[in-house]
Amino acid sequence: MMAGAQVAMMTSALLQNGVRYPHRILDDLVGWMTEHEYESIQQMRGSMSHRAVPNPAAFERSNYMKMLSSYALRIR
Repeated sequence: MMAGAQVAMMTSALLQNGVRYPHRILDDLVGWMTEHEYESIQQMRGSMSHRAVPNPAAFERSNYMKMLSSYALRIR
């Protein structure tokens, strides 16, 4: 959502955790949003997208470094 998505894929989570799982997800989401001072999904949507950041070049570098770090951890 924070990158701009309008839907979340839930099929795998429902298959693994059962039909009551959306209640837990919703409770966790509302708690997280409250903790981080988001009042709505609409406010959250796109807040971490490339367009929303003040320095897009730093955003790209950070994502690139994160990707390199995750790859390095997998090859060990």
